[in-house]
Amino acid sequence: MANPLGLVCSLQPSPSQKLRAVQEMGIPTVQISYDPQWDSSEGIAAIRQAVRDTGIEITSLAVSYVGDNYKDVPTVRETVGLVPEATRGERLERLKAASRFAAQLNVPRLTTHIGYIPEDASDARYPALVETVREVCDELATRGQFFALETGQETAPTLLRFIGDVNRANLRVNFDPANMILYGNGEPIPALDLLAPWVDGVHCKDGKAPTEPDKLGREMPLGQGDVDVPRWIEKLLGVGYRGPLTIEREISGDEQKQDVLRAKTLLEACLSASK
Repeated sequence: MANPLGLVCSLQPSPSQKLRAVQEMGIPTVQISYDPQWDSSEGIAAIRQAVRDTGIEITSLAVSYVGDNYKDVPTVRETVGLVPEATRGERLERLKAASRFAAQLNVPRLTTHIGYIPEDASDARYPALVETVREVCDELATRGQFFALETGQETAPTLLRFIGDVNRANLRVNFDPANMILYGNGEPIPALDLLAPWVDGVHCKDGKAPTEPDKLGREMPLGQGDVDVPRWIEKLLGVGYRGPLTIEREISGDEQKQDVLRAKTLLEACLSASK
Protein backbone atom coordinates (compact mmCIF):
# COMPACT_ATOMS: atom_id res chain seq x y z
CA MET A 1 0.00 0.00 0.00
CA ALA A 2 1.45 3.37 -1.02
CA ASN A 3 1.64 5.97 1.75
CA PRO A 4 0.14 4.04 4.67
CA LEU A 5 -0.47 6.15 7.74
CA GLY A 6 1.81 5.73 10.73
CA LEU A 7 2.35 6.95 14.27
CA VAL A 8 5.43 7.86 16.30
CA CYS A 9 5.15 6.07 19.64
CA SER A 10 6.96 4.46 22.52
CA LEU A 11 6.21 0.88 23.59
CA GLN A 12 5.00 1.92 27.04
CA PRO A 13 3.30 0.54 29.04
CA SER A 14 3.88 -2.63 26.99
CA PRO A 15 4.29 -3.54 23.32
CA SER A 16 0.96 -5.36 23.32
CA GLN A 17 -1.03 -2.51 24.87
CA LYS A 18 0.59 0.16 22.74
CA LEU A 19 0.23 -1.62 19.39
CA ARG A 20 -3.37 -2.58 20.19
CA ALA A 21 -4.11 1.07 20.91
CA VAL A 22 -2.60 2.03 17.54
CA GLN A 23 -4.60 -0.71 15.84
CA GLU A 24 -7.82 0.62 17.43
CA MET A 25 -7.11 4.01 15.84
CA GLY A 26 -6.94 2.36 12.44
CA ILE A 27 -3.27 3.18 11.86
CA PRO A 28 -1.28 0.34 10.24
CA THR A 29 2.36 1.34 10.88
CA VAL A 30 4.51 2.81 13.66
CA GLN A 31 7.88 4.37 14.24
CA ILE A 32 8.93 3.19 17.68
CA SER A 33 11.41 4.79 20.06
CA TYR A 34 14.48 2.81 21.06
CA ASP A 35 14.16 1.88 24.74
CA PRO A 36 16.84 -0.39 26.26
CA GLN A 37 14.09 -1.73 28.55
CA TRP A 38 12.91 -3.87 25.63
CA ASP A 39 16.41 -4.73 24.37
CA SER A 40 16.50 -8.28 25.67
CA SER A 41 15.38 -11.66 24.42
CA GLU A 42 12.18 -11.30 26.43
CA GLY A 43 11.55 -7.78 25.15
CA ILE A 44 12.17 -8.77 21.54
CA ALA A 45 9.79 -11.71 21.92
CA ALA A 46 7.09 -9.45 23.39
CA ILE A 47 7.40 -6.99 20.50
CA ARG A 48 7.33 -9.75 17.90
CA GLN A 49 4.20 -11.20 19.50
CA ALA A 50 2.50 -7.79 19.55
CA VAL A 51 3.31 -7.33 15.86
CA ARG A 52 1.87 -10.75 15.03
CA ASP A 53 -1.27 -10.10 17.09
CA THR A 54 -2.01 -6.68 15.59
CA GLY A 55 -0.51 -6.76 12.11
CA ILE A 56 1.11 -3.38 12.80
CA GLU A 57 4.32 -2.83 10.81
CA ILE A 58 7.30 -1.19 12.53
CA THR A 59 8.79 0.98 9.79
CA SER A 60 11.63 2.65 11.70
CA LEU A 61 13.36 2.97 15.05
CA ALA A 62 13.91 6.46 16.47
CA VAL A 63 16.96 6.93 18.68
CA SER A 64 17.29 9.73 21.22
CA TYR A 65 19.89 10.18 23.95
CA VAL A 66 20.11 10.68 27.68
CA GLY A 67 20.94 14.35 28.17
CA ASP A 68 19.18 15.70 25.06
CA ASN A 69 17.51 18.95 26.10
CA TYR A 70 15.16 20.92 23.85
CA LYS A 71 14.54 23.89 26.17
CA ASP A 72 15.79 26.51 23.70
CA VAL A 73 18.13 26.84 20.73
CA PRO A 74 21.40 27.34 22.70
CA THR A 75 20.58 24.32 24.87
CA VAL A 76 19.80 22.19 21.82
CA ARG A 77 23.12 23.20 20.28
CA GLU A 78 24.97 22.18 23.45
CA THR A 79 23.19 18.92 24.27
CA VAL A 80 21.46 17.22 21.35
CA GLY A 81 22.65 14.40 19.13
CA LEU A 82 26.14 13.51 17.94
CA VAL A 83 27.51 17.05 17.71
CA PRO A 84 28.50 17.47 21.41
CA GLU A 85 31.94 15.89 21.68
CA ALA A 86 31.72 14.95 25.37
CA THR A 87 28.82 12.55 24.83
CA ARG A 88 29.54 11.43 21.26
CA GLY A 89 31.22 8.14 22.14
CA GLU A 90 28.44 6.81 24.37
CA ARG A 91 25.78 7.97 21.91
CA LEU A 92 27.56 6.23 19.07
CA GLU A 93 27.44 3.02 21.09
CA ARG A 94 23.73 3.56 21.74
CA LEU A 95 23.13 3.84 18.00
CA LYS A 96 25.03 0.63 17.37
CA ALA A 97 23.02 -1.16 20.07
CA ALA A 98 19.82 0.20 18.53
CA SER A 99 20.91 -1.12 15.14
CA ARG A 100 21.37 -4.62 16.54
CA PHE A 101 17.96 -4.34 18.24
CA ALA A 102 16.29 -3.17 15.01
CA ALA A 103 17.82 -6.05 13.07
CA GLN A 104 16.18 -8.57 15.39
CA LEU A 105 12.82 -6.96 14.56
CA ASN A 106 13.51 -6.70 10.82
CA VAL A 107 13.22 -2.90 11.05
CA PRO A 108 15.06 -1.44 8.05
CA ARG A 109 15.90 2.08 9.22
CA LEU A 110 17.04 4.12 12.20
CA THR A 111 16.29 7.81 12.59
CA THR A 112 17.82 10.40 14.89
CA HIS A 113 18.56 14.06 15.45
CA ILE A 114 22.32 14.35 15.09
CA GLY A 115 22.18 17.94 16.39
CA TYR A 116 23.09 21.24 14.77
CA ILE A 117 25.27 20.47 11.77
CA PRO A 118 27.69 23.43 11.47
CA GLU A 119 26.58 25.76 8.68
CA ASP A 120 30.23 26.44 7.91
CA ALA A 121 32.08 23.38 6.60
CA SER A 122 35.35 24.88 7.87
CA ASP A 123 34.04 24.70 11.46
CA ALA A 124 36.48 22.63 13.51
CA ARG A 125 33.68 20.28 14.63
CA TYR A 126 32.56 19.45 11.13
CA PRO A 127 35.10 16.80 9.96
CA ALA A 128 34.63 14.73 13.12
CA LEU A 129 30.85 14.81 12.70
CA VAL A 130 31.20 13.63 9.10
CA GLU A 131 33.44 10.76 10.20
CA THR A 132 31.07 9.82 13.04
CA VAL A 133 28.08 9.58 10.71
CA ARG A 134 30.15 7.57 8.24
CA GLU A 135 30.91 5.15 11.07
CA VAL A 136 27.20 4.86 11.90
CA CYS A 137 26.28 4.33 8.25
CA ASP A 138 28.96 1.67 7.82
CA GLU A 139 27.75 -0.16 10.93
CA LEU A 140 24.13 -0.09 9.76
CA ALA A 141 25.13 -1.19 6.26
CA THR A 142 26.37 -4.49 7.69
CA ARG A 143 22.71 -5.18 8.58
CA GLY A 144 21.19 -3.73 5.42
CA GLN A 145 19.78 -0.73 7.29
CA PHE A 146 19.30 2.94 6.37
CA PHE A 147 20.26 5.85 8.63
CA ALA A 148 17.78 8.73 8.32
CA LEU A 149 18.66 12.18 9.67
CA GLU A 150 15.69 14.11 10.98
CA THR A 151 15.37 17.60 9.52
CA GLY A 152 15.06 20.88 11.34
CA GLN A 153 18.18 21.80 13.26
CA GLU A 154 19.93 22.99 10.13
CA THR A 155 18.89 24.47 6.81
CA ALA A 156 18.17 22.21 3.84
CA PRO A 157 21.27 23.37 1.91
CA THR A 158 23.49 22.55 4.90
CA LEU A 159 21.91 19.10 5.26
CA LEU A 160 22.33 18.48 1.54
CA ARG A 161 26.02 19.43 1.69
CA PHE A 162 26.50 17.19 4.73
CA ILE A 163 24.91 14.20 2.98
CA GLY A 164 27.29 14.72 0.08
CA ASP A 165 30.30 14.97 2.37
CA VAL A 166 29.38 11.82 4.31
CA ASN A 167 28.97 10.05 0.96
CA ARG A 168 27.29 6.86 2.11
CA ALA A 169 24.63 5.09 0.05
CA ASN A 170 22.47 4.27 3.09
CA LEU A 171 22.28 7.83 4.46
CA ARG A 172 18.78 9.22 4.18
CA VAL A 173 16.46 11.97 5.47
CA ASN A 174 13.48 11.70 7.79
CA PHE A 175 11.66 14.83 6.67
CA ASP A 176 9.84 16.70 9.43
CA PRO A 177 8.28 19.89 8.00
CA ALA A 178 7.33 21.30 11.40
CA ASN A 179 10.88 21.14 12.74
CA MET A 180 12.13 23.48 10.01
CA ILE A 181 9.51 25.99 11.15
CA LEU A 182 10.02 25.40 14.89
CA TYR A 183 13.76 26.05 14.54
CA GLY A 184 13.37 28.92 12.09
CA ASN A 185 15.42 27.09 9.47
CA GLY A 186 13.44 27.65 6.31
CA GLU A 187 10.22 26.70 4.59
CA PRO A 188 9.51 22.96 4.27
CA ILE A 189 8.13 22.88 0.74
CA PRO A 190 11.18 24.48 -0.97
CA ALA A 191 13.36 22.32 1.29
CA LEU A 192 11.61 19.24 -0.02
CA ASP A 193 12.66 20.19 -3.57
CA LEU A 194 16.30 20.01 -2.44
CA LEU A 195 16.09 16.90 -0.28
CA ALA A 196 13.52 14.79 -2.16
CA PRO A 197 15.97 12.17 -3.52
CA TRP A 198 17.04 11.29 0.03
CA VAL A 199 13.66 11.35 1.81
CA ASP A 200 13.10 7.89 3.30
CA GLY A 201 10.46 8.76 5.88
CA VAL A 202 8.41 11.70 7.11
CA HIS A 203 6.87 13.06 10.27
CA CYS A 204 3.45 14.59 9.78
CA LYS A 205 3.72 17.35 12.35
CA ASP A 206 2.81 21.02 12.44
CA GLY A 207 4.02 24.09 14.26
CA LYS A 208 4.27 27.85 14.56
CA ALA A 209 7.47 29.79 14.00
CA PRO A 210 9.47 31.22 16.92
CA THR A 211 8.48 34.67 18.15
CA GLU A 212 11.62 35.36 20.26
CA PRO A 213 15.34 35.01 19.54
CA ASP A 214 16.88 31.69 20.65
CA LYS A 215 13.46 30.20 21.38
CA LEU A 216 11.82 27.32 19.57
CA GLY A 217 8.46 27.70 17.93
CA ARG A 218 5.34 25.94 19.20
CA GLU A 219 4.17 22.53 18.06
CA MET A 220 0.54 22.53 16.94
CA PRO A 221 -2.05 19.90 15.98
CA LEU A 222 -1.65 18.91 12.35
CA GLY A 223 -3.35 21.46 10.12
CA GLN A 224 -3.25 24.27 12.70
CA GLY A 225 0.31 25.47 12.20
CA ASP A 226 2.36 27.02 9.40
CA VAL A 227 3.18 23.87 7.40
CA ASP A 228 0.23 24.08 4.93
CA VAL A 229 -0.34 20.34 5.20
CA PRO A 230 -2.45 19.79 2.03
CA ARG A 231 0.12 21.59 -0.12
CA TRP A 232 3.00 19.74 1.58
CA ILE A 233 1.36 16.34 1.04
CA GLU A 234 0.65 17.23 -2.59
CA LYS A 235 4.32 18.16 -3.02
CA LEU A 236 5.50 15.03 -1.21
CA LEU A 237 3.48 12.78 -3.48
CA GLY A 238 4.52 14.84 -6.49
CA VAL A 239 8.22 14.19 -5.89
CA GLY A 240 7.51 10.46 -5.75
CA TYR A 241 7.42 9.69 -2.03
CA ARG A 242 5.50 6.46 -1.41
CA GLY A 243 6.48 5.65 2.16
CA PRO A 244 4.46 5.95 5.35
CA LEU A 245 2.93 9.23 6.50
CA THR A 246 3.91 9.01 10.15
CA ILE A 247 1.97 11.26 12.53
CA GLU A 248 3.92 12.82 15.39
CA ARG A 249 2.23 14.74 18.21
CA GLU A 250 4.57 15.46 21.11
CA ILE A 251 2.06 15.66 23.95
CA SER A 252 0.42 12.88 25.96
CA GLY A 253 -2.92 11.64 27.19
CA ASP A 254 -6.35 11.89 25.62
CA GLU A 255 -5.56 15.21 23.93
CA GLN A 256 -2.76 13.50 22.02
CA LYS A 257 -5.11 10.70 20.93
CA GLN A 258 -7.74 13.16 19.71
CA ASP A 259 -5.13 15.20 17.81
CA VAL A 260 -3.80 12.01 16.21
CA LEU A 261 -7.29 11.01 15.09
CA ARG A 262 -7.89 14.46 13.62
CA ALA A 263 -4.50 14.26 11.87
CA LYS A 264 -5.51 10.87 10.45
CA THR A 265 -8.71 12.36 9.04
CA LEU A 266 -6.80 15.28 7.48
CA LEU A 267 -4.18 13.02 5.89
CA GLU A 268 -6.85 10.68 4.51
CA ALA A 269 -8.55 13.68 2.93
CA CYS A 270 -5.26 14.82 1.41
CA LEU A 271 -4.60 11.36 -0.02
CA SER A 272 -8.14 11.16 -1.44
CA ALA A 273 -7.74 14.59 -3.07
CA SER A 274 -4.53 13.42 -4.76
CA LYS A 275 -6.17 10.49 -6.57
